[in-house]
Amino acid sequence: MILVTGATGTIGSELVRQLVGKDEPVRACIHVRPLDIDGVQTCKIDFDEPETLPPALEGVDTLFLLSQEVVHEKPMVDAAIEAGVQRVVKVSSFNAETDTFIVGQHHREIEQHIQESDMTWTFLRPNYQMQNFVTIMGDEIRNEDAFYDSIGDARVSHIDARDVSQVAARVLTESGHENRAYELSGPEALTHHQVADELSSALGRRIQYVELDDERYRQRLLSQGVPEEFAGYLVDVNRRNRNGETDDHIITDSVRNILGREPTSFSQFCKDYAPQLGG
Repeated sequence: MILVTGATGTIGSELVRQLVGKDEPVRACIHVRPLDIDGVQTCKIDFDEPETLPPALEGVDTLFLLSQEVVHEKPMVDAAIEAGVQRVVKVSSFNAETDTFIVGQHHREIEQHIQESDMTWTFLRPNYQMQNFVTIMGDEIRNEDAFYDSIGDARVSHIDARDVSQVAARVLTESGHENRAYELSGPEALTHHQVADELSSALGRRIQYVELDDERYRQRLLSQGVPEEFAGYLVDVNRRNRNGETDDHIITDSVRNILGREPTSFSQFCKDYAPQLGG
């Protein structure tokens, strides 16, 4: 039995569908949002309520670990160890092993905690997801024909979340991925100005990237309800990208090696998601 956490999110929901398509026994963890996929067991968990974790892990041999709040993952790892789970596949962050960014450090701490256990592990470390332009910047693109950031001209090898889900499905259902970490990127590293050009072409109208300084960007995030600490994280990683202090521009071959095809291009992503962005 495979237990999928984060099952209602962008990566998790697509992964569950693929596992069901492979006739794999899968149980999906939900918290608030429902999951409507035929043939899937569901269970409700709350990382802040440890008593909800053991029932979800009953009969589970493989854990797919994904949470927006990384610090919440440790209790789940501890519960998995206690339940005798044999393997964990964790979604981490790009270059978590060497990254000095606070989110990368948090992911690496969980990775190390897993490595210290007796469980077999695989770490999937995707770069920024293309879908962020829909989920985070979608309202701006639809309503203002623009998106705002303070990343400057830094290049980022964004990856399509659908590719991450397909990689996860392969790793979960095939051998040969034990105790390995995969850095997952898209096929190209683009600036936000190039991203705007791709969006413009797919949507049939001019989309602009509006470059802000760090403080204006931070204030914009706060006005949108982003927690102050997380807004600070985003501003810091943008600064580090501008200064060339990250590896977010690197293009890896992990998706190609695992899936046997090229990663999805940003151009194709824009075409596929154009209806959701007013195209």
